Amino acid sequence: MMKTTKAKKVTTGLVALSSAVSLGIGSFLSRYGQTENIFLVLLVFLSFYLQRFGIRYFSLSMVAFMSFYFASILHVTFSQLPWLLAGVIVGACFAFIYNFVIFRDRPANVLRSSMKSFHIQVNLLLDLIIELIQKRSIEPPQIKQYNRNIKKLAEYARVASEELGNTDPHDIWPGVAAEQMRLYVFDTVMLLQTYSPAIRKLSELKAFNHFDIQQLLLKLVESIRQAEVLNENHTHSLTDAAQHLQELRQKLSELEPQDKRYKDWLYLIRRIETISNHVIDEAYELQQAIVKQEKQPQKEAEEKEDDESKEETGLKPSTKKSIQAVITAVATLIFGSFLSPSHQYWALLAGYLVLLGTETIGSTFVKAVQRSVGTLLGAAVGFVVASFVSPGILEKTLLFTCVFMAFYFFPITYSFMSFWITMMLAFMYDMLLGGISESLLLARVLDTVVGVGIGLAVSVLVFPKRTRDKITDTSVEYVAALKEFVHTYLHRFTKQYAFANLADKGMELEKKLKQLHVDSDPIIKGFVGRSRLQQFLTVFTAINYYAKHLVASSTRNEAFYKEAEFHGVVKEVEEKVASNFTQLEKALRGERGTCVYTLEDVRQKIEQSLDYFDTSVQSRNLQHLQLLHNIYYVWKINQSVVHLAKELGAEEISSED
Repeated sequence: MMKTTKAKKVTTGLVALSSAVSLGIGSFLSRYGQTENIFLVLLVFLSFYLQRFGIRYFSLSMVAFMSFYFASILHVTFSQLPWLLAGVIVGACFAFIYNFVIFRDRPANVLRSSMKSFHIQVNLLLDLIIELIQKRSIEPPQIKQYNRNIKKLAEYARVASEELGNTDPHDIWPGVAAEQMRLYVFDTVMLLQTYSPAIRKLSELKAFNHFDIQQLLLKLVESIRQAEVLNENHTHSLTDAAQHLQELRQKLSELEPQDKRYKDWLYLIRRIETISNHVIDEAYELQQAIVKQEKQPQKEAEEKEDDESKEETGLKPSTKKSIQAVITAVATLIFGSFLSPSHQYWALLAGYLVLLGTETIGSTFVKAVQRSVGTLLGAAVGFVVASFVSPGILEKTLLFTCVFMAFYFFPITYSFMSFWITMMLAFMYDMLLGGISESLLLARVLDTVVGVGIGLAVSVLVFPKRTRDKITDTSVEYVAALKEFVHTYLHRFTKQYAFANLADKGMELEKKLKQLHVDSDPIIKGFVGRSRLQQFLTVFTAINYYAKHLVASSTRNEAFYKEAEFHGVVKEVEEKVASNFTQLEKALRGERGTCVYTLEDVRQKIEQSLDYFDTSVQSRNLQHLQLLHNIYYVWKINQSVVHLAKELGAEEISSED
């Protein structure tokens, strides 16, 4: 609804209109007693209910509520209305100038800057890798530094991927498709995430004592470091990287896997070779696309199931939340009229805000505590500062400082935002009411505590959503998405020309994992059940790591196996793993009698059937080795799924049962 600049401009105008109409209705209803309260409750309902239709409708209702709220507090009359309307017009004009003139959206510039920042962070990490290879030893501080930079790189990659969803890279780099760029970003992150543990393990195993291996790895990383991927006139570094990669492959072919001197670390070199090959290939394709300036046709995306068909029966979440908000509004208005008749809407605002943006009892409780503490401290500090500052330039400067700090801390911590908002209100009351008293701010704190308390009580008693239930729902969604991901990955081994957009699916898994961490935050910050939940999150994080390695499969483009024997093996693995995902979903929902397959016997059968020394079946052995490599992380994912299911009471059985 609001993705385009035109839609945002329209919304800005509608927001101004919504505020003006709400102020007009507020000035009219101020003479009719309880009618004013009824309309305020209606606005509360609409601001929650209309969230289902998009952010625009929520914004209109939210602005209408806040405008009517302040009109009720200030008891606006018709004679004052023109001044307030003028203020709305001025505010809307400044918002328009700020958003669409001074800081107008420039999607192309944002994407270009995002990719530039991404590459800078990549080069910093590659510099660290070069240093680690040269030193042959790794110190703990270097590992911590690398891990910090990896987290930053993952964030840059997330931002760049989101921008690719809003901006066509072809407009900046002619010939480049969004799918190409997204896959390149994903592979590069995987490259750096692979390098760190692999180099560390190689150092521990003294692999760098093998001089040729050390020098080949060093040359490979340095050539990747020197590449300017999005520069059509700078391709020689990629050519050098491809040459060094080929030399590394040649060296690996000379090392016998069964030799005791190499078998402990040879697979690590192969892993580095595989993911490096992906990055070099993707970078080269990007450069060739820019040189040719011919945009590659996008592959058709797989059809997605209609989300509406998956929605739960009964009342929708937005309807439940709006009913909670109405009950909270009515209760706070009643209690507020007894606590402070002249400021009966303070409790309403506190209850309204504590329900806004919270889905579970735990998240509501955390927000209620943060708002109460922030308001208490903000009122105390604001009262003291306002009593020493006389109305004038200094107080107005402090007022704008509070506004800045409130917005600055909004994405960081809600309690700090509440602190600065309350200080801002203290200065506003001092200027608008000609001074503030200790009793006034005390009433403000008391109304806030009562408001958040009522909001919390309503979330517990009316359509309660336990935090653990929300965690369960998100976990089941993640497992379902993972099931589809692994199915897509394995399906292409038995189905020729099967398309698998694993990069997008990998990004989707990353988002769901992040949501799982967000949903778990109220319990993690508490004490009850925190330890076990942290263990579960660790396993889910490990599963996500293994899933990303599946995207980095060495046979991404041509994975089809012609041998019927391999078809049967892959089919068996696919069916058993899918069954385990289904059983884990049931176990997460609390169902009993679930059972999961270990697949260890299948894995041993596959691995032991390989004959390294039979030259008559060399081609078949090569396919066999590729199969072992391609499903290695499927085993890791399955082991993690089995572990989670057993922790939830599932029974472990062999694949032959």
